[in-house]
This record gives sequence, C-alpha cells and structure tokens, in this order.
Amino acid sequence: MTKVNDNLLVRVLLDRLQVTSAAPRPKPPTIGGFEVVWDRRVPPQTDIPTYGRCRKYRSRNNDTKIFWHYQPRCPWLKPWKITLIADDRYGLKAGEVWKVVRHCESYRILIVELALDFSMAPPVNEAFVRRHGIFGKSRRRGYANTICEVNCELLNALGL
Repeated sequence: MTKVNDNLLVRVLLDRLQVTSAAPRPKPPTIGGFEVVWDRRVPPQTDIPTYGRCRKYRSRNNDTKIFWHYQPRCPWLKPWKITLIADDRYGLKAGEVWKVVRHCESYRILIVELALDFSMAPPVNEAFVRRHGIFGKSRRRGYANTICEVNCELLNALGL
C-alpha cells in the first residue's frame, strides 16, 4: 500500500469511475486481486429495465469495490456497465482501473468523480469552504473533443 502524507493541504483522488463496454464474453471475468462477493439478478428500478444481473467484487487489499452490470435488457445498452468505487483513504489506483478495462473490447467513460480531501489546517476550515466552495456537477458539452470547463474558484482561492 502507498503511504499517505496527511500533512498535505489538499489531496485529489479518483473516487468513482463508471464505464460502458462491448463484451468479448457474456459474463464478467475473474479479476486478479478481487473476490466475487455476490452475483445476482437486478430488479428493474424504473419502468425501463436496464441490466438483468450485477456482480459485486471486493478488493483483497483495501475497500475498493466493483459493480459489474451485464445481460442488458434494452437493445441500445452496451453489454457491460462497470462502476469502480474507491477505497476512501487511497482512491482508485491506475492498476485497479487497468485490471477492469483490460477485459473490455472498447469502453466509454460515463462518470469520473474526484475526491478533494483538505487538511483542517489553516487556511482551509469550515468558514473558508463556506465562503469559497462551489459544488456541483460538470458535464461534457458538445462533441467528443470538447473539454469541460470546471468552476475552480475554491482551488483558485487556495492558489492551486
């Protein structure tokens, strides 16, 4: 495991990643360093059923989890939808992401969530965050090569 420096002012970690993918095989693969917790049928949560089954994996090294949805119920859905959820202390590591995407014929990133962990040392405290923090979502705009503009007022206030 990587040693975490708790004296940093801010740490940016990859917290969650969701992709869809073409599937070289109908069922999810075995993933090195992860164990299968369960594999079960998924009841529809809306009027439109999405995936028939989900397999949950848990890392043998930390608290990282993978939810691998498969057996799409609608023809427009990709065969696999995969969500990786990071261990809160260490975030998702490149090796963990690679262990998943290497099984995909092609994949498309749907969601990337970052965790910004601030130390409680001055100047970052509750008052600072309430004064400068702007929270929300950033979405891709337009076409494939457009990069989202993210409102970074809080990071600018920190001089980052």
